[in-house]
Amino acid sequence: MNVLFLNDSSLLCQGLASGFSPLDDIRYIPVHLSGWEDRLSSLLRTWKPTFALAEGVSISTVAQKLFPLLRRYRLPLVYWAIDDPPDWLRMSRPLARGASLVLTPAQECLPLYKRERIRAHYFHFACNPSFHRPLTPSPEFNCDLLLVANYYTSYPQRRVGLETLLTPLLSKQFDLKVFGNEHWLSNTDGYILEPNVYQGYLPYDRLPNAYSSAKIVLGLHSVIDSPTMMSMRTFEALGCGAFFLTHWTPALENFFKNHVHLVWSRHPDETLELVRFYLNREDLRQKISRQGQEEVYRNHTYQLRIQSVLTHLQTL
Repeated sequence: MNVLFLNDSSLLCQGLASGFSPLDDIRYIPVHLSGWEDRLSSLLRTWKPTFALAEGVSISTVAQKLFPLLRRYRLPLVYWAIDDPPDWLRMSRPLARGASLVLTPAQECLPLYKRERIRAHYFHFACNPSFHRPLTPSPEFNCDLLLVANYYTSYPQRRVGLETLLTPLLSKQFDLKVFGNEHWLSNTDGYILEPNVYQGYLPYDRLPNAYSSAKIVLGLHSVIDSPTMMSMRTFEALGCGAFFLTHWTPALENFFKNHVHLVWSRHPDETLELVRFYLNREDLRQKISRQGQEEVYRNHTYQLRIQSVLTHLQTL
């Protein structure tokens, strides 16, 4: 297949692209860069993609120009609605109307697309074993607790995870490092981290180094009531062989086993108990992290994800 990605995000370059065959021709025209229209038109005059693919918000600001151009060249669009379900109405539905196929990590959104007569299939995040893998620990990331996550004010359910997982740890003397956007230092919610905790923005190519260096990797989810949707960091952290501690969601329980593949907390007090227990049990941390990595390598790679929808992609 010839696959045209309309973004060059790490999720696509280091993640989804790994699911395709080495024989597939994958090219990138990031539509967030100026001059994308001319580059896209020039490329489509000499190369015929099987389909174009875009994820989430990446095409939201250019859709009015992009969709007519794709129709002109009769190029099908695959839209990966990675912000379902919270942004289904505001973003996914209008963008999906310009797509030939929608992929969603939220199974509960499939009836919504069907109601709108939009062709959609379930397709979750995953890991890329060639990238999401254990590396030699780096001194700059050595710590007891590590969180790699942006601060968002637009997802109210995320606050549940903050109060369950992060807040109790901030009140105690743990070696904690948080990487993400600068909204951790200034936001309208007043949830501000101390400068010694906030470590700045982490380049994605350093993610495996960071996850390989902390005793416990923390995870936050913006959706806490979906049967399938969870943070992509779950699969990535487990792929990197991290001991992953997060707050409970039904999706986590549907995919993984507590204290077998990862560990979840339902209450701030439980978070403290779990952290204190597992910081003193390196043997259990190693056992659970190994089992978690085996689970995602066996059942949750992008190669498996692409195989699950390959027939649909080939017939676009």
